[in-house]
Amino acid sequence: MNKQKLKILLLAVGFSVFLVLVYVVGPAKIYRHFCILKWKMLLLLIPYTLVFVFDTLGWHYSFREKKISFKNLLTIRLAGETVNMIVPSAYFAGEPVKAYFLKRHNISMVDGMASVVISRTIMTIAEILFVIMGVQFLILKLNLSSIQLIGSMGITLLGIPIIVFIIFIQKRGFFSIVLKILQKFRLNIQYLNEREHRLKELDISIRQFYIEKPKSFIISFVFYFLGWIVGMAEVFLILYFLDIPIDILSAYIVESLSTVSRAITSFIPGSIGGQEGGLIGIFMILNLSASAALTFGILRRLRELIWIAAGLIVLSKLEWTMATPVPK
Repeated sequence: MNKQKLKILLLAVGFSVFLVLVYVVGPAKIYRHFCILKWKMLLLLIPYTLVFVFDTLGWHYSFREKKISFKNLLTIRLAGETVNMIVPSAYFAGEPVKAYFLKRHNISMVDGMASVVISRTIMTIAEILFVIMGVQFLILKLNLSSIQLIGSMGITLLGIPIIVFIIFIQKRGFFSIVLKILQKFRLNIQYLNEREHRLKELDISIRQFYIEKPKSFIISFVFYFLGWIVGMAEVFLILYFLDIPIDILSAYIVESLSTVSRAITSFIPGSIGGQEGGLIGIFMILNLSASAALTFGILRRLRELIWIAAGLIVLSKLEWTMATPVPK
């Protein structure tokens, strides 16, 4: 089975799971939730807009030299994230797209990819810490015994060494290490071998950022973490509009754990079915209804579709711009 057929199969399975969940939960219950929202659904576009702005600011501080305006960076990121949302690749397919469009602004492919790798790394670090805190909040909310509490906290805090390892490996040269491992086991991948020089240049650029820009690293991290926090506000706002009582702690848990379920099912196009199933599980742990979980999931899907539509428009315009010669 080729990759294209596999993607179609996974999409069909995911969509089938989604339909089964809607049937089991009850379409009438979901419809009632939407009737409660009405025009308030438009307000739900605000939180993610802020998330996107914060994340773009995080990327803005991931460059060794800032050569591009925030406005241009925002449109390029929208195009790249749209590719990430529609291509099942663990949210990595859009990263080279961002670097490609940066070339129009006199940023080399190496520097562009370096900023993309650094940005994604810092975003992942912020996400790991955000999820760790969410798990800790869930553990406290479940009222576990002291022994279970200590054990659970110990397991979740393993995320800290992972963060340290991520930074350490990038400072040492991630791509150079991968090439050495492949050469050691005599695994010749022609695509990588042909680009060995560029990959080593990429390692140098990334390493220099960590050495020369520690302040930028911290600022970038703060913006990305704020992005996750604003995502939590979206959870709170949706459930508040649905007249479902929820505290800030529970909203934090929903947002942090839903990112995990989305990441786990990222091999499915759009995480369809998997993301909704994960949300139902999280909501039920917090004694919230499955219908509220599915309504919440559908609302996020609608928001994603709006952003994907906007992203595709931007993507087509950027492609047209890249095809047009730069005036001398």
